[in-house]
Amino acid sequence: MRDGAVWPWFVRLTHWLVAAIVVVNWLNETGEWHRNLGYAAVVMVVARVMYGLLTSVQMARFYWPTGRQLSMHIQSIIHRRAEHHVGHNPLGQWAVYLMWLLLAMLALTGWVSRIDAFWGEDWPVVWHGYLSSCLQGLVLVHVAAVLLMSRIQRTNLIKGMLLRKKM
Repeated sequence: MRDGAVWPWFVRLTHWLVAAIVVVNWLNETGEWHRNLGYAAVVMVVARVMYGLLTSVQMARFYWPTGRQLSMHIQSIIHRRAEHHVGHNPLGQWAVYLMWLLLAMLALTGWVSRIDAFWGEDWPVVWHGYLSSCLQGLVLVHVAAVLLMSRIQRTNLIKGMLLRKKM
């Protein structure tokens, strides 16, 4: 990869497609489009997970952040030190895992709310709404964290996800 390169095209594509689907589904809360887009988001998450497990591209691979890594990263944020990572920082990696889990749970509760075995049950719809609110909150935290880290690191992380390079 070129110097300064960060995110492969597949990572950027799945990121922005899932982000777009999440926004569209927040605006379109019910119906066939909502369901189909929700399932498409899960397919993209599964594809991204497979890519992250099978790729040799370091910045796209997954890792399990340790307590020590999280502590050191949080200290660097508190002290506003520029801590650079090839891919996700430890908090970012955990946020990715949590967002993907929420998307999978949203698909599951959405699907369960439509099957005959749970027809008339309120809990799948209630949980779907709760999980959606959690995802919305996490997305807001994600965007704020990207802006904060861009400022601390003096680099444009959004441009890195758009154009493949941290600028």
